[in-house]
Amino acid sequence: MSAESLIEEIVEDRESGASQLTIKAASLFLKLLEKKPSMREVSRFARLLADARPSMPSIANLAYMVLGDVERLTSTGMTLEEAVESAVRSAVKDYQRRLRDTIREAVKLLSGYRCILTHSYSSTIAAAIELCEDLKIIVTESRPRFEGVKLAERLASSGFDVTLIVDSAASYVLERGEVDAVVVGCDAILDDCSIVNKIGTRMIALAAREAKTPFHVITDLWKAAVHGFSFEEHSSREVYGKEIEGINVRNPYFERVPPKLVSKFITDEGVLTPRMLKEKLLELWGNLSPKSHRGLLSKNLSSDLFRL
Repeated sequence: MSAESLIEEIVEDRESGASQLTIKAASLFLKLLEKKPSMREVSRFARLLADARPSMPSIANLAYMVLGDVERLTSTGMTLEEAVESAVRSAVKDYQRRLRDTIREAVKLLSGYRCILTHSYSSTIAAAIELCEDLKIIVTESRPRFEGVKLAERLASSGFDVTLIVDSAASYVLERGEVDAVVVGCDAILDDCSIVNKIGTRMIALAAREAKTPFHVITDLWKAAVHGFSFEEHSSREVYGKEIEGINVRNPYFERVPPKLVSKFITDEGVLTPRMLKEKLLELWGNLSPKSHRGLLSKNLSSDLFRL
């Protein structure tokens, strides 16, 4: 199997979230070993993988972390195969530990609520909810691919009280005080601590602010856009299956939510304000050389730390 065909598995997967795709990306390094690659081929594969889903930075972070470890380990005399296996194990171990810590912190938050509203599908949020008791969940459909329906079905099958609503009904529910908080995941954290999530998230955040309802983001710090970021637009056929002259269809998939709309960030490093989040991101990723990434989180990040 060629490097390109392995990468295609990530590019074409529109069902899995960022966390699931990051673990999948790690496994692809091991698949690559089956064709006995050279160091040059491993390096090329890492860069292809990093560019596969530019709206999901955790994939690029994993790719470059593995590559850096492989380069370091082979310089000490380890074989390339041993180095790749060791680097992948180390990266996955750290990533999964941070996911577990994020879920643990999320459970603490959710346990204090009676009813929450969430948008799109987050495997981290789903796992945290499943560790709670007596929590009611209102879930938006999350058009056009209905990721929210997938979440609603998962939680309902686990015995939770779930209500499914259309995306545009979120403000209706919030205005009536039916939920204690809005809780969403995210696909990326930008350098100003804005988050990027499924289209529709910002409208819900604005509605939550108007209704004076807390708007929380649950995320691990691997989602920092260290190596760059770009928004995705998907096929127009997901929105409108026909081609009719005079109708142009756009299908933007993600949007930015500024930190001023976020009440709390629930992370693997605990509950953070935007200022605290930026400091933690610098601790984790700020030691990267500017030559090693296209740098949203570069050394210049610290200069605007106190603008939040």
